[in-house]
Amino acid sequence: MRFFMKLKVFSVLFISLLNLSAFEFGYMGNESFGMGGSGVAVSKSAWGLYYNPAMQGVDNNFKIGYSFGIRIKENRISDLSNINLSNISSVDLLNDILTNNGLSMTSENGIALQVPLILTENISSSIGVGVFYTKRSVINFTGNINAGTTNIDNVNNAYIVTNRLDILEIPVSYTMQIYSGFGTFYLGGNLKYIYSGHSADKNKLDSGVAVMDSFKDIFKSGSGVKTNTFGVDVGLAYAAPMEYIVIGIVAKNLNNPKLKTIDLGESQNLKLDSQYRIGISTRIIPLTTIALDADLKPNYEFSGFNTNISRNKVQYVSLGAMVNAGVVDIRFGFAKDILKNNNEGWLISGGLGFGFIDLSVFSDTKLIKVNNSKIPSEFGVKLGGSFSF
Repeated sequence: MRFFMKLKVFSVLFISLLNLSAFEFGYMGNESFGMGGSGVAVSKSAWGLYYNPAMQGVDNNFKIGYSFGIRIKENRISDLSNINLSNISSVDLLNDILTNNGLSMTSENGIALQVPLILTENISSSIGVGVFYTKRSVINFTGNINAGTTNIDNVNNAYIVTNRLDILEIPVSYTMQIYSGFGTFYLGGNLKYIYSGHSADKNKLDSGVAVMDSFKDIFKSGSGVKTNTFGVDVGLAYAAPMEYIVIGIVAKNLNNPKLKTIDLGESQNLKLDSQYRIGISTRIIPLTTIALDADLKPNYEFSGFNTNISRNKVQYVSLGAMVNAGVVDIRFGFAKDILKNNNEGWLISGGLGFGFIDLSVFSDTKLIKVNNSKIPSEFGVKLGGSFSF
């Protein structure tokens, strides 16, 4: 009875905190990356430590995994590159682009370890530790061009702003599982050390700038202003017998860690505000996991910081599947931003895993035109692997 009272209080806590804002949910590890991002209720993964610490107990084998990857996302930069800045034909069009654009890169890399513990016949637990490094970089072009202006060189308030944020997380987790006659309940938590470094540049936008060539600046180090802090994640899960149904819910960064940043003249603060996501999965089909995840509230993209550009909100729903076909795992999935910002398409993903060697990719169905060729507005790739016993 005490457990169910705690469960009720825990659920109320989740609901009461949904008015906070946050960065978008990440894609650490290969399994969930290839399943559209679904991972909050996926047990056959070494990355429960990241997506939902409670999931470490659902499949509490010894697990180890590693993953390295990169994602690139474009928002109207291709439109800006098609404008002749030394002979501006439409100031209104240029101003519209300068209020909503961005070219971003996200690199998520990590190592995760899970170790099972047996306490009693009806109670067992798992501990986990990880090292997660995420690099976020974004370039924004900003300004307000007066009517009648034909050359950007005559404008004093048009800029290229580059922000780079490096975050290192070292979480230590503990998961408790309690068996019952109608399924098993899991409660898990992470306490994590967080190191961050933020750097930023602000340069004048002129006619000599090759817009697409500015892309190289996002790969520079973000080690300008440093922060040492900590974060707290909490997860809850329920698994029916035989894992026919698994339900998970997670709250990340409950303490809203604050990060020091370089100020380029805009009064903005940067912090890792809380994220909330719910997931459900089923293994009713033999050798197959089908998973659905949904953000419980909008999150902010890392874009527009230190500029007058509004930061876009995103709220994703994802659906994915993983088939364990003997020596190979086959994954596929898709995700959609239900806020439909920037007229984004669907994110389609897939992956193949051969144990300790694993490759996953994803792509947006929205295409942009660059140098007379059409490419996805967002794409990503991850190389990694994992094993368990």
